[in-house]
Amino acid sequence: MSKYRQIGFLMEAGQDVDPNECLTNSTRIEKFLKEGVDYKDKKKRYWVSEYGHDYFAIYARGLNITNSDRPVYWRWITDSDGNEMARVVKTRWLEVRGSFWTMNLSPNVPYKVAFKLKMATSSSTIRGQPVNLKLSLPDGTYQERQANLPVSHDSWGELEVGRFPMTAQNVGKMEFAMEQLFGRWRDGLIIKSVEIKAA
Repeated sequence: MSKYRQIGFLMEAGQDVDPNECLTNSTRIEKFLKEGVDYKDKKKRYWVSEYGHDYFAIYARGLNITNSDRPVYWRWITDSDGNEMARVVKTRWLEVRGSFWTMNLSPNVPYKVAFKLKMATSSSTIRGQPVNLKLSLPDGTYQERQANLPVSHDSWGELEVGRFPMTAQNVGKMEFAMEQLFGRWRDGLIIKSVEIKAA
């Protein structure tokens, strides 16, 4: 992957870097790429894997979460880095949607899309519940699966939506979703982000 392209992502995220720094100050550039940078709007994060693949995370604020603007159903909390996360106060209809332009990903790399989640407490009533996961790709294919939400409140869990190869046919807008209608009120899910990384 071209270092100039990756520097372009750093600049897009709002970092004060110069394209020529890959020649004059490569250590600083490598630090940004490996540690990752948050976009100034705090809705997205970019970093590079040890193999040089481009990775992205879309934070909860960058997702479309039904009723997240209504405090009776959702509450916004902040992590130690100042990024907002969405916590379910109570819900019977869970619907979280998002999209991503795949042209920013490394070509010819198999990718996966996954929600980063955990429970608020050990007594969260939404823990372990089944949800429907959907992935719509630019090449016209569609993936759908059912999986159970994580049960841990001590560590972040990964809930995979789907996988795809980053080919020319998959350049374009990718859409993903997590949804479920529960038979009764549920609480306690915390959504941190959706990560797009090599599978």
